[in-house]
Amino acid sequence: MAKHDYPYKKSINVTAWILQILVCLVLISASAWLLWISENRNLDDILGDYQGLFTASAGVQIAIAGLTIVMNIVEIILISKKRMPPALFLTSACIKTTIWGIVFILKVIALSVLSIILVIILLATSLTQLIHAAIIVHRKRRGTLRGGKYAPAINPQGFEEGVYAQPAPGYYYPPPTNTEYKSPAASPPPPSQHGYAAVDAYPPQMPTGTYELDSRGRDL
Repeated sequence: MAKHDYPYKKSINVTAWILQILVCLVLISASAWLLWISENRNLDDILGDYQGLFTASAGVQIAIAGLTIVMNIVEIILISKKRMPPALFLTSACIKTTIWGIVFILKVIALSVLSIILVIILLATSLTQLIHAAIIVHRKRRGTLRGGKYAPAINPQGFEEGVYAQPAPGYYYPPPTNTEYKSPAASPPPPSQHGYAAVDAYPPQMPTGTYELDSRGRDL
């Protein structure tokens, strides 16, 4: 499995994990206590026809809180082992934000003050993780994220020797190493098998920008 060493901020994630796990444990304990009361005591006089709905809502709350704890444990393991892809982290944050957003609306309708406060903590921490994950995914798509297996190339366009274009932002192009000066005058004739070739076979070449007068070259 590929490593994903992305810059997940501990100040955001650790705070969110601790608060979410603690609040979820409180919700699970409260819901379990309410279920125990409904099973051992006759609440028909108090709840009436709503006893079944009360029991079902407590069970659903236990399931949602337990799912949040499991998702947080998975996030902790994957991020600590550098195995958490940004897309998976964003998906997990979206699921938690959606779930606790719906629960928050239901708590507001039920006018349960204590539950509203606890769910606000869960919703706020999940939303913070969602924003953090969205920023990481956005930077990864733009290629500006440092982490994982991403590394800027030294010469990604494969320029040929002697051909240099305008460098792209964020990349470093080494300077040319061949700085030898080449004269515009013609090179001397190559040697023949019996020494240098005859002068007549290779007439002298005048440099560019000169003319011949009285068998002497002068500058223009």
